[in-house]
Amino acid sequence: MGRESTDDAFVDGKVFAVSPRVSGYVTEVLVEDNQRVQAGQPLVLLDASEYEVARASARAALAEAEAMLASLELGVPLELTQTEQRVRGARAQLESMRKTLDMLGREEEAAAQELKRAEAENDLARSELRRMQALQRSGAVSRSALDTAETRARSAQAMAQASAARRDMAAKQRASTRADMARLEANIELAATGQEQADIRARQVEAQRARVELARSQAEQAELNRGYTTVKSPADGFVTRKQVQAGLMVSRGQPLLAVVPLDPQKLWITANFKETQLTRVRPGQRAYIRVDAFPDRKLLGKVESIMAGTGAVFSLFPPENATGNYVKVVQRIPVKIVFDEAPGNLPDLRVGMSALPVIFTD
Repeated sequence: MGRESTDDAFVDGKVFAVSPRVSGYVTEVLVEDNQRVQAGQPLVLLDASEYEVARASARAALAEAEAMLASLELGVPLELTQTEQRVRGARAQLESMRKTLDMLGREEEAAAQELKRAEAENDLARSELRRMQALQRSGAVSRSALDTAETRARSAQAMAQASAARRDMAAKQRASTRADMARLEANIELAATGQEQADIRARQVEAQRARVELARSQAEQAELNRGYTTVKSPADGFVTRKQVQAGLMVSRGQPLLAVVPLDPQKLWITANFKETQLTRVRPGQRAYIRVDAFPDRKLLGKVESIMAGTGAVFSLFPPENATGNYVKVVQRIPVKIVFDEAPGNLPDLRVGMSALPVIFTD
């Protein structure tokens, strides 16, 4: 069975760099180096007075914005609905008046035509009456014929007067309808102005709602910032590299300390194999590991991944092989080996411990 091993290997793991999310003066440091902590445990306290003031101010601004919104919303939906109903009713009434005006116009025109016919008949009857009067004086016609002509003339005159009255009535009704329409149009314009005002108020309400949401988000952010003055542990583990003490002014993102996790399942082996050793190494192959601190323990594991480049490529100052004299050096490529052991079976490993992994390549 083929196997590959290297002594250029060490225990690796996630190391959480703990930094504040807000700036401020450190009032108290609650932990010491190498102290065991739990996830969510307070580590460092920052001066919160400034953030408490900001929180109170944001809450007051939110309350003011909500009060303004409540004031603007009062009666706006009812006012807008009533105004719209008035405008719709007035427009429907105006349309009905237009139809009435058209009908009155036709009636006036018909009355005018009827008046013309009645006046023509009246003129004819009066002319006939004058002729019959002249004939009666000469004895050419009887008295009864004259009476008939007089009756016809009076009837024609009455019909002409009635037609004139109907025409005048239609004209007056039409003029009255025109006046009513003018007043109604003025009322519609006034109601439309009221509707515009209601629309403006509705838009003001929407704008104020947006201001309320902005004030609410600012209040929530102020609450978060107040909470961020307590710097907490991101995981169960041990405190290391503590670089903070009371009285320091720290800025957002500034490293204060580190927490190394306790969970063995978050640890692995980083083994730097020579490139010539990786010909048959593949992810998933079995391996065992001996850690120098526990020489009597053989820990089981497997290859999880092989880095996509040599360590030299990702170093701070990668080699410049195009300059100077070139000396070929066998490169090393990091291989990640994870443990197969149950968490309770792993010893008390520490990040950075030296190890000797062996990979079974067949």
